[in-house]
Amino acid sequence: MHPRLLRRLVRHGHGFNPLGQPSADDLERLRAAMSEAGRDLAELELVGGTRAEFPSPDGVAHLERALDAIPPQLERGFSSFCLKPSQFTDDPAEVGRLCARAVEYLHALGEDA
Repeated sequence: MHPRLLRRLVRHGHGFNPLGQPSADDLERLRAAMSEAGRDLAELELVGGTRAEFPSPDGVAHLERALDAIPPQLERGFSSFCLKPSQFTDDPAEVGRLCARAVEYLHALGEDA
């Protein structure tokens, strides 16, 4: 994590969407810097996401396989997640159903906890 980003998150941050997976060291540095400034890491909304694996140049990714990346992020304290529907369908009429499947998946994770 770049030092300027760290300073800005500590000073102004209410959320952190790294668009990737920060290392354990990065999150620890962020936690320590927040604490040093009298803030708690829990004040930041940690936003995670999914990574799509495309089976072919014109194919769409498998949603459930991508959602499998979420449980480890939950364990690290991430509580909000971004999902790009167009990675998983090329039919606009399917977007609502796709989002409903993602919500059902996340709901089931909560029931397992």
